[in-house]
Amino acid sequence: MRAFSSDFKSGPRYILLSFFFLIVIGTALLSLPASTVRPGGMTLVDALFTATSAVCVTGLIVVDTGTYFTAFGRGVILSLFQLGGLGIMTMSTFLLIMVGRKMSLRGRLILQDTLGETHVKSFVGLVKSIVILTLLFEAAGASIIAARLRFVYDYGWRAAAVSGVFHSVSAFCNAGFSLYPDSIMRFGHDWVISLTMGGLLLAGGLGFVVWFNLLRYRFWCRDLCRRGRIRVHVKLALIVSLALFLIMLFFLLVGEWGNTLAEYPSWSEKLSRAVFQSLTPRTAGFNSLPTERLSPLTLWVTVFMMFIGASPGGTGGGIKTVTFAVMVVSVISLLRGRRRPTVFNRVIPEAIVVKSLAITLIAIGVVFLSATVLFMSEFDYAAAPGDQAAMGDIIFETVSAFGTVGLSTGLTPMLSNIGRVVITVTMYIGRMGPLTIALLMGRKGLPPSIRHPEEGVIVG
Repeated sequence: MRAFSSDFKSGPRYILLSFFFLIVIGTALLSLPASTVRPGGMTLVDALFTATSAVCVTGLIVVDTGTYFTAFGRGVILSLFQLGGLGIMTMSTFLLIMVGRKMSLRGRLILQDTLGETHVKSFVGLVKSIVILTLLFEAAGASIIAARLRFVYDYGWRAAAVSGVFHSVSAFCNAGFSLYPDSIMRFGHDWVISLTMGGLLLAGGLGFVVWFNLLRYRFWCRDLCRRGRIRVHVKLALIVSLALFLIMLFFLLVGEWGNTLAEYPSWSEKLSRAVFQSLTPRTAGFNSLPTERLSPLTLWVTVFMMFIGASPGGTGGGIKTVTFAVMVVSVISLLRGRRRPTVFNRVIPEAIVVKSLAITLIAIGVVFLSATVLFMSEFDYAAAPGDQAAMGDIIFETVSAFGTVGLSTGLTPMLSNIGRVVITVTMYIGRMGPLTIALLMGRKGLPPSIRHPEEGVIVG
């Protein structure tokens, strides 16, 4: 039992180190002269920032991806956010399976908690399904985007294929990297590209557990036993994701109808841009409207969406939709006088409630600390006379980094080296923090041999 516990506790360390070493490799490759158009290569700080942004599928950039990097550099970035989106443990496990090696008990436990799936009989089949499902989504998205660029926008076959693959993988991994300086604003009016990119964002952000459950659920069967069951996790992820999208869409229409949307004459284009922009704050990083010109109302609601993020097991960051749902359910149950939080006729374990609270509080602490350091390191920018938006820009940038979103009001390229390092660390913590906490707190240990007496305190 002691050895088993020791192996499990080392799981978070392996995940942290896996992402860390991938960032180091990415930094080294992006620092090579072959990666950039500019002679001499990228500076170490900028290479570290870009590699971390790619591995942590954030999308914050200090240089324009499409013009600053060579084909080799763009290929490195694509590889980094593909590996980061899937998760190093998932990819490495898949590679081990392909060469015929068996997965150890330690690897199975790490993979189980990484994916958030506890009721699977074969992890080999699970990992294969993850990679196959990912490739299918990305291939379908790349084909649609490439065909649209070729036949509607008259791109060459090579340019259309490269753009299709890059943006499809970036969208599914919720990376937010684009080959265009205006993200996808130039295609904001195009419903085909908007819905394709939006669908990829949603598919990647929902998480593999949701898709596996839905694919295994036999909707057509009348026999309840054969039909299967949609897990509470899946119901919460779907309901919260839909609710957040509708809330974001409502406030975006209210805040931008007379602002950024006013310059677009047709209702179709207004709605197309609004729908996509309502999906992207959930850790995507793309934008169909100029972020720096959004109204304070829209930016404030966007900060809230970025903090919550995607669903557990998905390619995005944030505290996660189900974490947020558990806290809401707990508060509602408390107000109704119930001793234990209940949803869909199921009681949520106390350990899950405590874990959700811990993740949220630590996330708030990380955002507060990072923003505080930025206020000190970027003093000249924050103290600019007459610039009332400076404080909001720093808070927005910090939450965007922690939620691995990638939206920016334009502050990122203006950051000092210290500021870039702070955002780099925040992106890494945002990608690793909630996952690591979940792994550490998810470990089941032996009951304590000593129980201390209880004593109430006054709260509220």
